[in-house]
Amino acid sequence: MIDFLIIGGGVVGSALVRELSHYQGRTVLLEKGRMLSGVQSTHNSALVHPPAMMPPSKGKLKAELGRHGSRIHLTLADRFDVPVFQNGAIVTARTDDEIEALTALKQQSEKESIHTLTMLSREAMLEREPNLNPELKGGLYMPEAMSADTALLTERLAANARRNGAEIHTGTEVADLRSSGSGFEVETTSGRIFQSRFVINAAGAASAEIAAMIEDHVPFQTVPRRGEYMVLSRQASGYINHIIYPPPTSKTKGVLIIPQPDGTIRLGPTDTKQDSFQHALPTKEGMEQIRSEIDQLAAGVPYELTERLYAGIRSSITDPDFYIRPSETHQRLIHLAGLDSPGVTASPAVASYVLHEIIRRIEPVHRKMNPDLFGY
Repeated sequence: MIDFLIIGGGVVGSALVRELSHYQGRTVLLEKGRMLSGVQSTHNSALVHPPAMMPPSKGKLKAELGRHGSRIHLTLADRFDVPVFQNGAIVTARTDDEIEALTALKQQSEKESIHTLTMLSREAMLEREPNLNPELKGGLYMPEAMSADTALLTERLAANARRNGAEIHTGTEVADLRSSGSGFEVETTSGRIFQSRFVINAAGAASAEIAAMIEDHVPFQTVPRRGEYMVLSRQASGYINHIIYPPPTSKTKGVLIIPQPDGTIRLGPTDTKQDSFQHALPTKEGMEQIRSEIDQLAAGVPYELTERLYAGIRSSITDPDFYIRPSETHQRLIHLAGLDSPGVTASPAVASYVLHEIIRRIEPVHRKMNPDLFGY
């Protein structure tokens, strides 16, 4: 009998299997793809948002877990030798009203004990970033922001989990989930059956599909949203030296300029609702939107150095906050849904939350005598 079975091997599922591998019991992760983090986790911005960009107004759990996760990422990147780009971010303003909004954001952040932000005049901002659009009025510097190699982080979280005794099965798609005695049976498309006391549904875009296998009523409604990106090659390295945000709005963080640890620069994402989770391809309209919005942020953008375009599907839900709750019908079944932005940032904190705030409230769990916290 398995103690903890996790469905989904993205960055959240991999953080979960690592977290649980440090505790007594048998832990197993099932991932339908041939590799981990092959869908939502690596088709995104690879961005670790700074705390001020995850305010409670965007969702209580998003703020709490995003801010905690942002701090944990620094430790994980260091201990697992994950490359990061860590020059911080500048949130820009085009108008006097937007300058006032950034000032208000700084003041609100200080009330929430975030004292790291610095207002930048137009001249100070352009001194830091000469290639920004000279029509910008100023900005707000946030030193905690960074980008990270999400695929490598996921790989090393999983390797650490294996080192601590967890089992990870890729190329293993779930076909059925059913209640069985004191636990659950998880049947794969190959006919193999796993029996487990707990099941954690961290299937991302397939989370509602997994839930529907066992729930009479799926407790959340998923909404597929497409995010498109343009990637400038390493030849563009140094063109921009901070992560650049557009002026924030109540709905979206907008299209960003995101330097990466490997020297490339990602431009994006768009945010477009679509009908299906099955297909995510770049579109002409998406690329035109990216160019239009990036041109408001920067001058002389070297689009001729574009090396690739890509798109990813975000698994949003109708509720603006994260959904991380046990099933109302099956106590040891835990659903994770709507872990869109800042899902990557929050991922290590999500794993800790599931363990300490949900599993431990159902039954005691005990740490192994000598857990290997960081080796891989």
